[in-house]
Amino acid sequence: MNARGIASALFAAPAGVLLLLACGTGDRAPGGEAGVVKVVARGLTFEAPDSIPSGWTTFRFVNEASMVHFAAVERLPPGISVKDQQEQVAPVFQEGLRLLTAGQVDSAMAAFGTLPDWFGQIVFMGGPGLTAGGHTSETTVYLEPGTYLLECYVKTGGVFHSYNPNPPAYGMVHEFTVTDSVTAAAEPIPDVRITLSSEHGIVVSGQPVAGRQTVAVEFEDQKVHENFVGHDVHLVRLQEGTDPAVLAGWMDWSRPDGLQTPAPAEFLGGVEEMPAGSIGYFTVELTPGEYAWISEVTAPDRKGMLKTFRVGAEEPS
Repeated sequence: MNARGIASALFAAPAGVLLLLACGTGDRAPGGEAGVVKVVARGLTFEAPDSIPSGWTTFRFVNEASMVHFAAVERLPPGISVKDQQEQVAPVFQEGLRLLTAGQVDSAMAAFGTLPDWFGQIVFMGGPGLTAGGHTSETTVYLEPGTYLLECYVKTGGVFHSYNPNPPAYGMVHEFTVTDSVTAAAEPIPDVRITLSSEHGIVVSGQPVAGRQTVAVEFEDQKVHENFVGHDVHLVRLQEGTDPAVLAGWMDWSRPDGLQTPAPAEFLGGVEEMPAGSIGYFTVELTPGEYAWISEVTAPDRKGMLKTFRVGAEEPS
């Protein structure tokens, strides 16, 4: 979620929905790949390194769970840790969700008003997008030294995956440090480019083809949408019978069924929210079929942020 937008909106928003928005250092991952960080989702937990080098970082997100997850990368303000998130943020959002679901908007606004001041200073730095259970996705971003979180706030049974009332079994939030050591990894070379903006939506340059494809996602701007999140890009494989309207509605967390498992389609990853002027990369193995790029905002189909495309059996000449 766009933390800065939610924090400011607590005092300025109209009545309506509001909500949530390497086990060591060095320049190589344990498998010897420069800049590659393996993140595993098992059940409702993340397994990931506690410390990684700075620079171009590829998060290889292995979803071994039975449900869809993502791994948003969030840079914390100085002096803040996952413990602060556990105690001061996650319970507030879960209570706010409960009140909103019950239609108690004023009480929900009051609950969100208890968020700490530092919450608005979180910077969202991309990370692997929505990825179906049993799939692996790869997202590459540039990280500066600092303290970060990985977070998944998909919902199951009305409960955010990043929330757990039992701290020893805390949910899908993982703290890690980005060190001053710089990875040897280079910036990826894309096959396809997406420019993402609030004015033009998703604009694609190049035709995705069957095989391994790297997609650059350039954030021309960033804004807080009606559901208090910034725009991002996810890839979904469409099956016969997939209803684009249902898919678009599911992307809006502010709806009771929004971001609620099970997902209505097969997600293959993407690039989570990033600041204006940023660029992230997403690498995927495509097979022939029908696909769509979509953003986690209110009414993406009316904002140019739902774009369907087809991948043929052979690369176009």
